[in-house]
Amino acid sequence: MVLGARQNKAEVAKNLIKINLTIEQITEATGLPKKEVEKIAAEMGH
Repeated sequence: MVLGARQNKAEVAKNLIKINLTIEQITEATGLPKKEVEKIAAEMGH
């Protein structure tokens, strides 16, 4: 269950990255660690 919730948050983070929110805003909105959001952004080429 926790894994599913984390994957969902990662998908939300990807959508927020696409609309150019800052890493800090995405971290606050999703509750994901900053490093994880940065990793997702890097994987997306942002």
